[in-house]
Amino acid sequence: MSPETIFETGYGKVAGSIIDGVQLFRGIPYGGPTEGTGRWLPPTRPAPWTGVFDATRNGPRAIQPPGSIFTTPVLGPYFSGGRADAGEWSHQDDSENCLVLNVLTPAAAGKRPVMVYIHGGGFFTGSGALTLFADKFVREQDVVLVGINHRLNVFGYLYLGGLSERYAQGNPGQLDLIAALEWVRDNITHFGGDPANVTIFGESGGGGKISALLGMPAAKRLFKRAIVQSGSLTHAGSAAEGTEAAKTIMDNLGLAEGDVDSLAALPAQRIFGALAARAGGPPLGMRLGPVVDGVTLPEQPWEPAATAHAAGIPLLIGCCKDEATLFARDNPAVYSLDWKGLHAELEKTGLSAADTGSLMELYRRLHPAESASDLYFRIRTDRTMRSRVYAQAELKLAQGDPLYMYYFSWNTPDGDGQLRAFHTADLPLEMRVVLHPQAEELSKQLASAWAGFARDGNPGSALLPAWPQYDLEKRATMVFDIPACTVVDDPDGEAREFLKDRPSDGVL
Repeated sequence: MSPETIFETGYGKVAGSIIDGVQLFRGIPYGGPTEGTGRWLPPTRPAPWTGVFDATRNGPRAIQPPGSIFTTPVLGPYFSGGRADAGEWSHQDDSENCLVLNVLTPAAAGKRPVMVYIHGGGFFTGSGALTLFADKFVREQDVVLVGINHRLNVFGYLYLGGLSERYAQGNPGQLDLIAALEWVRDNITHFGGDPANVTIFGESGGGGKISALLGMPAAKRLFKRAIVQSGSLTHAGSAAEGTEAAKTIMDNLGLAEGDVDSLAALPAQRIFGALAARAGGPPLGMRLGPVVDGVTLPEQPWEPAATAHAAGIPLLIGCCKDEATLFARDNPAVYSLDWKGLHAELEKTGLSAADTGSLMELYRRLHPAESASDLYFRIRTDRTMRSRVYAQAELKLAQGDPLYMYYFSWNTPDGDGQLRAFHTADLPLEMRVVLHPQAEELSKQLASAWAGFARDGNPGSALLPAWPQYDLEKRATMVFDIPACTVVDDPDGEAREFLKDRPSDGVL
């Protein structure tokens, strides 16, 4: 890392660092304080500063449980590419005042496509720290990359509008993302980016946040394209559901429903602690997410159709083959099933015995070389994440906008090979963060596709076969795999048709 470099913003100067030719700025404020009386309200603009803001250190992330994706018992260093300093490099303090972003750019001069990463972690955990490892992606693809931190869980997605008019504008975590995109619009030219060519992308909860942004009027015209990865959110919570969750939080805190204003004076950790699960129930935090509040999100963004706010936004969309493996670690038996065991496990997910038998027969014919456990994870993924990808894609096509479909199919060696093409396995690769040497070429292919889509709306590249747009006739899909990526028309189409009118098992 070479000495600091100083860029301008609309709020003051920022000093960053240079990593192998890439300018890196960490923790730049895009919003004001959100603690105390600012809780659950729309974000404010940051106060201008004099002097030079130190953007050589990480800013805070939202309050959340301890831990990081960069060192996990299951995935180890997968998300850091094996960097020895990953923990130190990605460390962020937790704070309510977390409205900060990272910017990576090749140079201040220029007019490059801008790619804004919206992180996953459901609506509960996470940060934009993965962008800190993506200097190779920025350098090779000549793009400007932005990573956002914003309010999460009870601070970002608790809906209080049903208890107090003060909070009629719900979805503060989503409003933070809009504020960050406004900062990009107003400031990214100082970092060599084109504010008229912004693409937002995110996986898992990040894809869900993008799905909701596509239905929010205030987000209109802040981005030109969107990439939704393993996170198609086709149904947002209702105001009534959000209000019931808020009542539970108030009760857990020992407050009456009419005592909402008292929340501003409580310690943040006490409020976060109110998310603890009650006996016999799911963690309350997992029930929090975007809410149709009638103001910031006026209607369901994807039901019964894509809203007009999403019109004109081309989409790149897809998921991984084995999304379900990461969500089954508490049931080790499913990683070594026989055929009888597969039948029994599928019946537990709400399928009838007859449908289970038919589904097993169909998948065994489509994938004769795969084991019972392989098919278990395929089926669970296809009934949940993949079915929602198809649903969202078809709703978007009805608007007449360009759409490209992908399917990540590489069986990684992680988890002693049990994780296969797991949920989020593609995410670090597209940002050129590579742990396994055999995935280097696949990473280049993903990166070229994502950057190509951001550049001109076409994810095709010289590293890939010709990639047609997705339509309902051929359903052309780019299958990312090793040793080769291929375009397949309607992969597993028979299974897609079989599952179309059957309910999801609702797990993923």
